[in-house]
Amino acid sequence: MKGNTGTILRVDLNSGDIHRETIPEEWYLKYIGGSGLAAKYFWERGDFDAGATDPEAMLMIMNGPMAGLKMSGASRFSIAGRSPLTGHWGDSSCGGYFAPELRYAGYDGIVVSGRAEKPCLLLVEDANARLLDATEYWGLGIDTVHRELKARFGPGYRDLIIGPAGENRVGFAAIISENHHTFGRAGFGAVMGSKNLKAVVAKASNRKMAMVDPEGFKRVRREINLKLKESITADVLRQHGTAANLEGSMFKGDVPIRNFTSNFNEEMGGTLTGDALTAKYLTKKHACAFCSVGCKRIIEIKEGPFHISEGPGPEYETIVSFGSLMDSSDLAAACKAGRVCNDLGMDTISAGSTIAWAMEAFEQGDLTLQDTGGVPLNWADLATVIDVVLPMIARREGRLGALLADGSARAAATIGKGMDYTTHSKGMEAPMHDPRGGGHGLALTYAVSPRGACHVADPMLFMEMGACYWPEIGFEYELMPCTDENKPEAAVVSVAMGGIENSACICNFVDGDFSIPNWVDLFNTVAGYNWTASDMMTAGRRVFFIKRLINHKYGLTADDDRLTPRLLEPARDGEPEGIKIEFDAMKSKFYSLIGFDETLGIPGPESLVSADMKEEAQAVWTQNL
Repeated sequence: MKGNTGTILRVDLNSGDIHRETIPEEWYLKYIGGSGLAAKYFWERGDFDAGATDPEAMLMIMNGPMAGLKMSGASRFSIAGRSPLTGHWGDSSCGGYFAPELRYAGYDGIVVSGRAEKPCLLLVEDANARLLDATEYWGLGIDTVHRELKARFGPGYRDLIIGPAGENRVGFAAIISENHHTFGRAGFGAVMGSKNLKAVVAKASNRKMAMVDPEGFKRVRREINLKLKESITADVLRQHGTAANLEGSMFKGDVPIRNFTSNFNEEMGGTLTGDALTAKYLTKKHACAFCSVGCKRIIEIKEGPFHISEGPGPEYETIVSFGSLMDSSDLAAACKAGRVCNDLGMDTISAGSTIAWAMEAFEQGDLTLQDTGGVPLNWADLATVIDVVLPMIARREGRLGALLADGSARAAATIGKGMDYTTHSKGMEAPMHDPRGGGHGLALTYAVSPRGACHVADPMLFMEMGACYWPEIGFEYELMPCTDENKPEAAVVSVAMGGIENSACICNFVDGDFSIPNWVDLFNTVAGYNWTASDMMTAGRRVFFIKRLINHKYGLTADDDRLTPRLLEPARDGEPEGIKIEFDAMKSKFYSLIGFDETLGIPGPESLVSADMKEEAQAVWTQNL
């Protein structure tokens, strides 16, 4: 096998047993790698009765077939399993340097189950993997542990670390790699914490990976590199990071304000945008392994109430989550909030959304000072958020910390109020792209995403921006904003492409410049899949299907493919003011086009068989006929 190694590391923390496991080659050909391979593994071997933080639960870290390539965008990898935040299937993606290191060490992934008796870390050095005592690191923030691990093992060792939020099983606890790159969504930091696994550290002596056709790969890479050199998107990201277009997005109504109650604030657009971050606080740029784009920011705020030392800067999602979403235009405060979340180990999207929900609840009287333990939750009061609320959530301290630690949907359910102004799907808070302004297709893909509302589960966000053109697979629409026209058709393509992206583990800031032949050539020259474009698209759709089947086993139905009233109410101002999202009609047409059962929300028998999933069709539909 080339590209992939065909081997994962299986770790049982109950017994301390660590062994290598061979994965059937057919699974790679059908489910690619990354989150798709994880979903197949879970379907076959997961314990569906285990809660997300039970010892029997699986934590699956999976590479795609491209990990280790010296190519822009190829350094990402997936983590997957049952989400503590939502209770059903979850997966998350991260860039950085860990994925190539794991591949060079000889592994496509690590699957962890069980619970250690005391805090531990997993050290992987080529074929030698062992568990070490990590008691001395328990309770410490991620920045400190990262520095101590580098001092202990050496700068070439790559890490995955949880903070206090993971240790305390916060529903949206994150896993941080190299103190900068984040598995943010779905709460897998809580799964690591429940297993008493503080960190995973990897080091490989080999620096190469085997390919089927190295010269063919170099040819594809040259073509991609030329496209990236000429790409406006890549250049903008390189110059000003992921928040580069925040100001422009504000004028489209894409940027949520004050818990999605407003779609336009010109001042906020100017003060929070990537240009402002570059001008005020940027000290240097940073990139994931082998990436020519370099969208990461290193910043320093030298003075003021939100001063921070030089270190990782915020992405677009963090700036908006702790900026306009909380009715704040203070960029320094958003930067400080992001740094605090990183050190505590929390997803900034869910953390920010949950706090913004709580601010609105406090304003409306649905939360009182008695409910919050005396902590006022006022709009734009980032000092209280940073100094009081975030630490309380990470440690589940007091009434407020306990209430907010499992996300906005569970908080609203706990108090019996405010569910109508939560902003989530399937229990996961929506990212900082308002589907009412950014594009109605995003509302549809937020709702049908297996893990919950997500802008990177598939490329619909970029398709509606006009950044994707794939005539070889029938996508050559010019999608217009604020309308449902052609959105169900585009969504069918998008969910399949999302399955490909998140299983190949290629960065969607780069792959928008890939042609379909580029994609096919990469799979074939690197891993020898011998695919046509049709084969590849079927594999992407198959990944989407199996994640939907996993959720079916957890009891989800078509009724769960929905958005909250706040996300669907007509915008109150800005470009999309007063325009209704025709959500039900889009969903119905999408179901028809992709072959979903209208009640169960899963692929029908014929759809599964056409995707070469006959065994899964028999397993699911025998129970439902």
